Amino acid sequence: MLPFDSYPRGGRKLLGMTTKSNARQGYGLDFMRLTGQRKCAYCEVDLTGSYEYWLTMVFDHVIPASVYKRAGISLTWCEDFSNTVLACAACNGFCNRYRPSKEVPRVESLEEFYILRDNVFEERKKLIALRREVEREFYDEKRWEIPLA
Repeated sequence: MLPFDSYPRGGRKLLGMTTKSNARQGYGLDFMRLTGQRKCAYCEVDLTGSYEYWLTMVFDHVIPASVYKRAGISLTWCEDFSNTVLACAACNGFCNRYRPSKEVPRVESLEEFYILRDNVFEERKKLIALRREVEREFYDEKRWEIPLA
């Protein structure tokens, strides 16, 4: 299941973009009301479940600028809510310099854009899950623990 499934018309419709100030107090609220999303699209932590998680809430463009520019995709499509998900700061940072594993085709229609978005999301989710595993292993080693004298 993709997060876009809960968006109006199954995420296959332009939803608009607000110009409010930030993910926590501005456009994020509009986005949550519109899509019903409250969790990180990648790790599924409830971003509204606690103040600490809420502070990590960011807005992630699934198809990033580096990809949509090469594919000749309209800025209007890429800045639209339908190309965004809520994420925690960790997951967003884990795949911040995303490069597709395959050549991105030229996108001519909105439906082609949504197919690309879905494919990019699935690839990014896998990459983020792998990175989370590496980070978990490092955390579990507790290398920073220093014995008390």
